[in-house]
Order: sequence, then structure tokens, then C-alpha cells
Amino acid sequence: MTPRVTVDLARLDANVARYGRRVAEAGVALRAHVKGHRSPEIAARQVAAGAVGVAVHSAAEAEAYLAVGVTDVAVAWPWRDAWRWTRFAQLARHCAVTVHVDHPDAVAGLGAAAEAHGVELGVRVEVDTGLHRVGVDPDAAVGLAATVAKTGGLRMAGVTGYVGITDPAAARDRTDLGRRQARLLVSVAERIRAAGSPCPAVSVGGTPTLAGVLDVAGVTEVCAGAYALLDGGFARLGECEPGAVAISVTTTVTGTDGQVLRTDADELLAGADQTWMSGVVLTAPDGGPVDAGSVAVGDELRVLPGHVCPVVARRPLLHVLDAGEPVARWQAIVRPDRA
Repeated sequence: MTPRVTVDLARLDANVARYGRRVAEAGVALRAHVKGHRSPEIAARQVAAGAVGVAVHSAAEAEAYLAVGVTDVAVAWPWRDAWRWTRFAQLARHCAVTVHVDHPDAVAGLGAAAEAHGVELGVRVEVDTGLHRVGVDPDAAVGLAATVAKTGGLRMAGVTGYVGITDPAAARDRTDLGRRQARLLVSVAERIRAAGSPCPAVSVGGTPTLAGVLDVAGVTEVCAGAYALLDGGFARLGECEPGAVAISVTTTVTGTDGQVLRTDADELLAGADQTWMSGVVLTAPDGGPVDAGSVAVGDELRVLPGHVCPVVARRPLLHVLDAGEPVARWQAIVRPDRA
């Protein structure tokens, strides 16, 4: 039945290997952010290929990754909910845990929870790199790092920030954008060290800005989410060939109107776009180009979604193909943030 979300195993493994080599050649660690696939099976392949660990959204989410052998977890959202701090401390009984923070209250709460459970939590100061979504102002990062360093139960593990692309202009400028934001984080780390606090890691998030980030001395880790599967947005941006995209939606044509096709995946794909462009990439089942004028109702097409994250969140059953043949079904983890 369609629509169904499929993952091409050979493309997935090729992407994981290619990005792993690229980062390793720069002498930088790679952390796999699981938001793009939400799949323990994919995370296990990333760690087996050299990723140092994973980045997750919540403690409950992390537990599924521990089950496949992941031993290093970063909670890559600076939560301020007091009840979560105990959950992070409990998680640290089973693996190395680093938590992002951007407020002194979270530092105090995490420290108390860690001491109560007899564990140590690594802490990275989340720096606002310009998105104004989360993170502390760069000028305030030194003071927050000092607070972390003197709080029992915590280890000041470094600084982090996400380099987000918000529009087509930023997409075109993505290499320079990554370079500028990486330099900002490196400079914040240097100021923290000069003030007397440890700051061993500089972790920079984002896949499309990776080339610029890897140019900057002082970056120790990149945290990338979309590199394993990629998507139609990356293909249209020129970051990869359509043939490298490992995720697709197999769909059936339900109507035609000239060059406009309607499919049974239209609802699934609605709004599943990257910020820098909208739309999907259509191909024939064999990956070849599609002539809309020759497509008939009932034909199956392969759609490369514009943005991988919402598609997996909406349709978490992944049909895994090897040389075009189904070999497994992977259930992605879609849990509420309450967990």
C-alpha cells in the first residue's frame, strides 16, 4: 500500500561512510543528531561507522538508543523543566550524558540532581548563534560557564551552538555562514578558558554548513542530523545528487491536471519543506526523471521529500530496501517531549 516511507540501505551506508570520512579527515569528532531519522537502527550504523555518540531531545528517547549499544548521549535542547533534571541524572547511571544549558536555574537543578543520584553530568553551554530561539548571548556565556564549573555534580564540558539556515540567501551563503558561526563559538570557548573555566569541546550543529565549520581551527565536534538520509531539499540545494538521498516516499498518482500531479502522499508531504526552498523531487521508481504529461492515475512514483524530519515524524514506519528488495521494517521513535 502507498504512501510508504522507504530507506535505501546502500545509500544510507554510503552517506554515513562519506560524511564520517569527511569529518575524520578534518580531525573533528562527529555526533549523530537523531532528529532526522529517529531510528535506533540507523544510529547504531552511525556509531559503528565512527560517530562518537548521539544527540537526542529527551531522556526517554535516549533509552532506546542505549538498547542498541550507544554509550554517549547529548541532550541537545536546553530544557528548563525541573522534573527533567532527575531524568537526566538517572540516564547518567547507564551512559555518558552531556546536557545543554542556557540558564543558571538549569545549572543549579542539574547539579542537585546529579549529586542526589551519585553521578556526574557533563554540561555544555548553549550559545545563541543568531537564531534567537534558545541559547545564551555570547557575552553572557563566560559567566554561565563559571557557574557550571563551580557546581557540584557537573563537569564543564564545552560550548555548543546550532547554525541554522533560515532563508534562500543564507542557503547560498551556507559555507561562509558555517565558518562565521564556528569562529564565534571558538572565540567564546577561548574567552571561557581565559577566565579560568575549562572548556574542552566546541560542538557546532548543522549538516548543510558543514564545509565552512570544518574550515575553522578549534572546532572539536560537529553535530549533524540529516547526513545519513539526506532529502530533496539537500538535492535541490546542490549538497548532494538525487541519487544519494536514502529516504523516499513511494506514492500512487490519484489525479493529473496538466503538469500538476496529485498523489496519495500529498497530505503526508504538505509543509515538509526546508526553510530555504519548498517542493519535492519526483522521480520514477527507478530514480529516473518524470515526465508529468506521460503519468497516469494509478502509476507509482518515488518522491524525495523536501525535509526529512517531519516526514519521519508523521510516518515513522520505515520500509528498508536492499537492491530494491524489502529486507526490514524499522520503527522510528516518535514520543512526546513529556517523556
